[in-house]
Amino acid sequence: MKVKYRLALALSYGAKLLILDEPTSGLDPVARDNLLDIFQELVKDGEISILFSTHITSDLEKCADYITYIDNGQIINSADKEEFIGAYRLVNGRTEQLNLIKDVLISYKKNSFGFTGLIHTQDLDPMLDIKSTMPNLEEIMIYVSKKEEDRV
Repeated sequence: MKVKYRLALALSYGAKLLILDEPTSGLDPVARDNLLDIFQELVKDGEISILFSTHITSDLEKCADYITYIDNGQIINSADKEEFIGAYRLVNGRTEQLNLIKDVLISYKKNSFGFTGLIHTQDLDPMLDIKSTMPNLEEIMIYVSKKEEDRV
């Protein structure tokens, strides 16, 4: 209710741009979903824009049009949501395939079946027999953050 009250207060002043930091943090799933529905209704006619920062990637997948991913103060990617996600592929391969693709992977994790890693779509060689799928936003965040950890 506090979030809805603050939102109503901001709109009562005729705000055309709402800047929100973690607006759904601490809300139960139903309240969070309701708030995201309100956000979508507010921006529907293009008169109001909402910029919000969040670590809850499911919120972004539900209502974001545009994503700017910032990691350690550095812009990693900024694009329309579909273009943003489309710029990456999640790849799965056998251990022996890792050396063929290791240099172009953003980061990877070894597992008992081989490896899973994130790659830029443009760097994926279709000639390699490596399974690839479209990642979700959370997977992109995890693998990009893992890259930063590996550099430390």
